[in-house]
Amino acid sequence: MKKITRIICLVLLFVSPLTLLSYDDTKDFETAKNLDIFYSLFTEISNSYVDELAPGDIMDRTITEMLKTLDPYTNFIPESDVERFTMMTKGEYGGIGATVAERNKSLMIVDILEDSPAASSGLRVGDYIVEVDGHSIVNQPTEESKELLQGQAGTTLRLGILRNGERKSFAIERKKIKLTSVPYYGMISNDFGYVKLNEFSQDCANNVLSACTELTTNKGAKGLVLDLRDNPGGLLIEAIKIVNMFVPAGERIVYTKGQNATENSKFPTMAEPFNTTIPLVVLVNSHSASASEIVSGALQDLDRAVIIGEQTFGKGLVQTRKGLAHNCLLKITTSKYYIPSGRCIQKLDYSHRDEQGNPTTVPDSLQRTFYTRNHRPVKDGGGIIPDVIVTEDTTSALLKTLTKEFVLFDFVNTTYSANDTVSIQPKTFKLSDSDYKKFIDFYTTAQDSFNSESEKCINQLAAQAKKEQLDLSASIQELQKQIKAQRQTQLQTDKTSISKALESLIIKHLYNERGVIEYHLQSDPCIVKAQEYLQNTDKYKQVLSGGYKQ
Repeated sequence: MKKITRIICLVLLFVSPLTLLSYDDTKDFETAKNLDIFYSLFTEISNSYVDELAPGDIMDRTITEMLKTLDPYTNFIPESDVERFTMMTKGEYGGIGATVAERNKSLMIVDILEDSPAASSGLRVGDYIVEVDGHSIVNQPTEESKELLQGQAGTTLRLGILRNGERKSFAIERKKIKLTSVPYYGMISNDFGYVKLNEFSQDCANNVLSACTELTTNKGAKGLVLDLRDNPGGLLIEAIKIVNMFVPAGERIVYTKGQNATENSKFPTMAEPFNTTIPLVVLVNSHSASASEIVSGALQDLDRAVIIGEQTFGKGLVQTRKGLAHNCLLKITTSKYYIPSGRCIQKLDYSHRDEQGNPTTVPDSLQRTFYTRNHRPVKDGGGIIPDVIVTEDTTSALLKTLTKEFVLFDFVNTTYSANDTVSIQPKTFKLSDSDYKKFIDFYTTAQDSFNSESEKCINQLAAQAKKEQLDLSASIQELQKQIKAQRQTQLQTDKTSISKALESLIIKHLYNERGVIEYHLQSDPCIVKAQEYLQNTDKYKQVLSGGYKQ
């Protein structure tokens, strides 16, 4: 161990510091000085600490703590994770095609992709994965357990499954899982087409182009809606290609600026566009980030589309992959994105933190004003503010509890089967009063098996009172009784929102993601608003000319 430590320290001492000292620069001198201090510290800890230490473990913890002081997008990727990281960036990976969630100290299957190895092998939604290749994953870290399901395509995975209390075994061959960037496109009326884009993975621009071509050429769409809600971003080049579909070649879409001039770049459109005149609406929300903000922001700055929805996330930081020794990678933030008007879309300032260590934001009063091509005022420092704001419904506390505790999931999974596709269709399905009554009965039975946040607090109070030898049992029982009674009242008060959540889950259970999108298209407030502007040419043009005031 000491020999390994000396090798590491000698490399740090005789390569990095002396190399840096060859530059007559204050910053480089400070870097060399601190590396020398780190070498001394590392040597003394390794050689003198009372217990034997593993250099790799010390370095892992050092790297982790160092990166915590930066931003959440700067990550160290060890050699063991490089292949998985690369595959996920491309939008494909070797796996079984099942989505899992932590539950009861294990992993439960909550979704299965169509035509996936999980589907063909007979796995079911609601199955618990308790063993992977002969190793129990019960009580193991969730992320580590999830990673075990992924691997090289063509390899066999052996799973131990718990289904309704019965143990089952499955041998499943991993296959290359291609994540669908465009899960749905179609007509939302006789005149307008709709395209849902989930992520900016490799070739997603070609998928969007194919969808738009089909909608306009074969379906007769006279206007388009591009849905970027809940899209976290991805590859920059794909975002530029999608903007290029609607604006001419030669337009500067985004540029980057960083501390190092080598990280400064300009990214113009390069190809002939798909259509520069067709009316276009882009939908965004608070979970639209990065590449989603580049597309929506650039189209807004160029007055090419009406942006509808909620203010976006505000991620304007650029990450670059840097190769490290021993086949490791560093994904590091090297610059910031700036869109055509000149504004930066980054919201949080990680270089300046408050007393609690949280990143700061630019106050509204200090946000700068920029102007679109038609001289419409737009702000920086907080993501993309839509031209037309449509606020999404707030989720009630009860609905959050029902979702978090899998009450909705369990009801749907145990009540509905493939046979229900005969009577349930995504575009017309509504939960009946009798079905909702069944759910209330299910909830009442299941209520004793989970605790809401208030019930958890009461349980903590009961435990503490017992420690302090206080007899509060009667009062606590009365509080628990009141909570259960008020929950029954809330089930009626929140009937509309809970019914919609149940309807969505039922459709997903029967028809997967495509069915869910079709279901939501019928009453989605953003879709309704988008059609309003596409149908009213004057209203649409007023927004882009700056004459419209919301």
